Amino acid sequence: MYGQPAMNFIHEGGIGAISEHLRQLLAQDVENHLDRKLYDDNLFRSNGSTILKTEFETLLETAGEAERQEVQEKSSAQPYEPMLNLFAAYADEEQAEVQVAESRPSPNRAPSASRKKKGDEPEMFNLFSQENMYDEAAIQEDMTAERAEAEAKWQERRQKFEEERKKEMEPRPFTGEIRPEYKNGSIVKSGEQYGYLRGVGTPEVQFHPLKLTVTQQYRAAYYIPLREAYHNLYNKEAETETEQPELREELVKRYDCFYRMFRELNGKDNAKFLLMDAGGREILSLERSVNGKIQKADIFSVPVSFNANEVTHVDTPQEALAASLNKFGEVNLEYMENLSETGRQELFTQLENRIFYNPMMKNYEIKDRFIAGNVVAKVEWIENYLKDYPDDDASKKSLEALQKAIPEPISFELLDFNLGERWIPVSVYEEFAGYLFEAKAHIHYTESIDEFSVSFEETNANITDRYYVKGEKRGYYGNDLLKHALHNTVPDITKTVQDEEGNDIKVRDAEAIQLADAKINEIRSAFTGWLNEQLPEFKQHLADMYNRKFNCYVRPDYDGSLQSFPFLDLKGLGIPSLYDSQKNAVWMLKMNGGGIIDHQVGTGKTLIMCIAAFEMKRLGLANKPMIIGLKSNVHDIADTFKRAYPNARVLYPGKEDFTPEKRVGIFHDIKNNNWDCIILTHDQFGKIPQSPEIQQEIYTQEIDSIEENLAVFEQQGNEVSGWIKKGLEKRKENLEAKLEKLEQDIKDRTDDVTDFRQMGIDHLFVDESHYQNF
Repeated sequence: MYGQPAMNFIHEGGIGAISEHLRQLLAQDVENHLDRKLYDDNLFRSNGSTILKTEFETLLETAGEAERQEVQEKSSAQPYEPMLNLFAAYADEEQAEVQVAESRPSPNRAPSASRKKKGDEPEMFNLFSQENMYDEAAIQEDMTAERAEAEAKWQERRQKFEEERKKEMEPRPFTGEIRPEYKNGSIVKSGEQYGYLRGVGTPEVQFHPLKLTVTQQYRAAYYIPLREAYHNLYNKEAETETEQPELREELVKRYDCFYRMFRELNGKDNAKFLLMDAGGREILSLERSVNGKIQKADIFSVPVSFNANEVTHVDTPQEALAASLNKFGEVNLEYMENLSETGRQELFTQLENRIFYNPMMKNYEIKDRFIAGNVVAKVEWIENYLKDYPDDDASKKSLEALQKAIPEPISFELLDFNLGERWIPVSVYEEFAGYLFEAKAHIHYTESIDEFSVSFEETNANITDRYYVKGEKRGYYGNDLLKHALHNTVPDITKTVQDEEGNDIKVRDAEAIQLADAKINEIRSAFTGWLNEQLPEFKQHLADMYNRKFNCYVRPDYDGSLQSFPFLDLKGLGIPSLYDSQKNAVWMLKMNGGGIIDHQVGTGKTLIMCIAAFEMKRLGLANKPMIIGLKSNVHDIADTFKRAYPNARVLYPGKEDFTPEKRVGIFHDIKNNNWDCIILTHDQFGKIPQSPEIQQEIYTQEIDSIEENLAVFEQQGNEVSGWIKKGLEKRKENLEAKLEKLEQDIKDRTDDVTDFRQMGIDHLFVDESHYQNF
């Protein structure tokens, strides 16, 4: 139908060979499928047999000898009776039984032209006459007991056959293999039937048979092996990160078989059938359109779940260092020697002041990582280490480099301390509260909700009088005001007044709020004065604590001047060379696997992203880098990338490609092809579903944190505000409800793509300052 053959046969030898082949096929099919017993039992069932026989007997009696011989030859050449009974035996329940009409016309309809007799010429039955084929069954005026028994048997057999057929279409447990890619709605074969699955992920997986046409059964027979070949290849390569040529050959073979039978997967009829399967959209992505022509996806020729082009040789020690960091996550000198074909001593010479020995790691580290971060802690550790190993020259050199990088300490007089800073121990605040209120104080800080709680062992005039503000509904005592002082907030105090119509309304009590604010500022100022009156040892300890916590970090200094950028088209970009800041930024991204480029507008951040993405792909540091940006910037980013690397394979779908109908197809196009870079908008990126397992892990961690806080509150009793506890309990209930729904979704999910990592995306670049949203 529609020019798409269901099956093609290629013959040799001309018409004779075709007829002989056809004869063999028909004979084989009759032998395999004809129910001979059913045929024999119903051989004389139809009235047509008797009627036809009567007509022949009458003809033979009235005709001459020559005519009798001619009629007999015609009757033997055309075996009407077996064919008619065959039709009757296998007639569909919705069609009338095949009967041969009597020679005389029916009382209710006029004889047709084909049945009119010329003179005394007897009427001959025409097997291919539609009137005879579909005439209603002749009404039997009387039926013998033998015929009635035969008719009852026939009805009994037909009813039994229909019951069996109906039972075959009922859902039943699936006994076949549950493959990893199976979801609710996956089309599978059970026995000789095709159907779909339900309850995947549960102990009782159900098979629901489908009523498929013959063509659809052929499609399913070719589609299911293709789907299994695809998942076998992708999952194996993703798991082992090694190329699987045999599985790739099997995928190509299965696709070619399907193509020969039904043409492209994305053809109208094929796509309609594939979408019946829960994973059909993923298989449709095995083809992609290039300039209006359908081509195979990259997975048919190269791995797409990992980077198969592992670096085997580099030209410079710097590139060897980058490759080592990618493959091992550390400086592997032996690997770098083999990769660059350079001796170890030569590597040290070329990478002087770029790598340092870290005795804490028992390995070399790059300068950008070693002389960065909390250098004070590193210096103290190495100093203690050298006491036990004084002959370690490499560690001494590293210690000297760290000591030079330590920031200059900030003295106590230059520091500005504020009440409520989270890095100051609560014991300091408790000591200050005891001094100010002349009572033993207990202060607790809950980090997860950033909340202080304050209580006193006893009350006095400072708590109930000096630091007290009266509101209409309640009073604010010293512990309440100290808590607000620690949070640097002011209580929102209200009072009731009457409007012009005499109705009571609530308004802010400005006078009470001002009084509370003044007392809170008094508490905060008293803290600064109290600190200045402390002993020098206490001040120095507090200053050291600040310097060790905040003034101990060093920003790494990245030098990318020795980089080379193969395939970068400076002429296409219209620039003579890159800025030094751009080179340094690209080197930082390559060394750390990412970072923040906080350069000013107009200094080339877009080009930095494009170059860094391509360099990561080229060096094997990334498999499929992705850039996301604002809607207004996406096409500018794509234009910059194409001008910088004209031969790069870049995917940047438009807005119309992310409709609900096309979105999943785009995701699978990302998954099954080997892109140099993928560029999306924030909205498009946000539509990539996160893995339900990841969401489940996040919810579980947050619930555990809430339970821990609630346990602390239970220990404190009534010292914590009731609304805080109720809020946490409500948050826990909401999270548990979401977690329960998520677990059900995981159980019943049919999503084709669950995580952008499943697409092979492993490095993400976010345009402009909108990274904080992600």
